[in-house]
Amino acid sequence: MHIPDDPLFFEKYYFTPGDTGFMSVPTKHAKVGPLICWDQWYPEAARLTAMQGAEVHVLPDRHRLAPVRKAQYGEAQVSAWQTMQRSHAIANGIFVASVNQHRP
Repeated sequence: MHIPDDPLFFEKYYFTPGDTGFMSVPTKHAKVGPLICWDQWYPEAARLTAMQGAEVHVLPDRHRLAPVRKAQYGEAQVSAWQTMQRSHAIANGIFVASVNQHRP
């Protein structure tokens, strides 16, 4: 749903924001609330899937910092990313499965 607007990554020129709304998807083991990439930074996205019965948020992401920012912001960014995942779990009372490709 959300496309990052970052001066170093031009995703807004290649992708279109979603328009189908957030959802809870029933699977064999649990109802899953998928939040893709930048959606994870929005509490309302996590809340909307939880209100639809999601039992676990699944958050695939490929977020990484550009090398010019990593030295200055790397640790703070990882901490913020972890805090967001924990806050979704706590605020909605569900599990969160986060997957991220961090490059060295």
